[in-house]
Amino acid sequence: MLEQIAASSAGPSARLAARILCRRLRRPSAGEVAVVARLITGARDERVAAIAEKALTRAWGSNPEMTNHAWDTLIADVTVVAQLITGARDERVAAIAEKALTRAWGSDQEATNRVWDTLMATPGPAWRFLLAPTSGCPHEPRVRLVTAPPDGGRVLAGALKSADPALREAMADLLRATDHPILLGDFENPLRNAMNPVREPTDGKVEAGAVLDLALANTHLCQPAPLGKNRTGLAIVAILKGRFDLLDSYDPASLVTELVRLDGKAFPAPAAEGYRRWLRALGPGPGREELCLLVIDGCPEALAAVADSGQEPEAPRLLPAFLFCTEQWERYDALDPDGSLLNHYINEEGEYAGPYLWTVAERNGRLLPPQIGVGALTGF
Repeated sequence: MLEQIAASSAGPSARLAARILCRRLRRPSAGEVAVVARLITGARDERVAAIAEKALTRAWGSNPEMTNHAWDTLIADVTVVAQLITGARDERVAAIAEKALTRAWGSDQEATNRVWDTLMATPGPAWRFLLAPTSGCPHEPRVRLVTAPPDGGRVLAGALKSADPALREAMADLLRATDHPILLGDFENPLRNAMNPVREPTDGKVEAGAVLDLALANTHLCQPAPLGKNRTGLAIVAILKGRFDLLDSYDPASLVTELVRLDGKAFPAPAAEGYRRWLRALGPGPGREELCLLVIDGCPEALAAVADSGQEPEAPRLLPAFLFCTEQWERYDALDPDGSLLNHYINEEGEYAGPYLWTVAERNGRLLPPQIGVGALTGF
């Protein structure tokens, strides 16, 4: 009730309510520091805000109990803290708020994300706080943001979509230079999703292009599997830079699966030319076996790759289904004249036998056992 009167009213009653609230800072209990902080930026009467500012600066540091409690309460409400940085009339209050944000930043991932989300609505303090130099940072560039970055692609979204041009460019510059695994990882999902954009195709292409421009400028992404051998979404960077030797650092089966699904239209033409050339030059091993499995699933890119290169699986159990799906009828009929090998493969695979087998059978007047389970309902 007192906070409502102090914040919403004007005149003597509002100022009296504010003074009562501020006196409680002498022996603070939970939430009272935050109440006074909210009055500084949210009070209708400017004189109420001035009373609150004066009380907070006088109490801050005057006794250890109040100071320690202030840290904890301000950290719990980062929105109020961010508003203090911009809304406080007294620079000392803004400095208090910045100290509280510094304490919250990196205390845990959720707190860091909350601080980031709040600051994005206030570009001025965001710039000052996030890009403050930090000598103890183990990653590049050595600024506060990189000491404990927000996750979920937040920084990349800021570089692409922030309403403030200066902040947008600052985030882009940071991403071009950083080696922090979280920030490098932010590149992967948009590049991977470019093969099947959730938005309209043109929007997906534009976003993929903008992300790719930033990724190509970051030298830390053109290294052997920068985020681990299974994080294959970044392989497109190596391909566009002509570093096909780096593709060997990725898990070959995972990489083949990634590349055959890439939307060639979402990337510059050299990307499609590069990964198609690489797929056609696969040597024996897990990558080629995965490519042949994708042929049996009916993947168009995999079908084109084996048609051009003559690749086939080493595993004997895959060969009948592979020859069937590539419609090499003379070889298939010689290998499996009564169809028993293919039927055995289908029975082993069960519901995971891809529907492309039945598509080929129908197109060529061949008989196969009825489809069952998942394979009867889904395609590649």
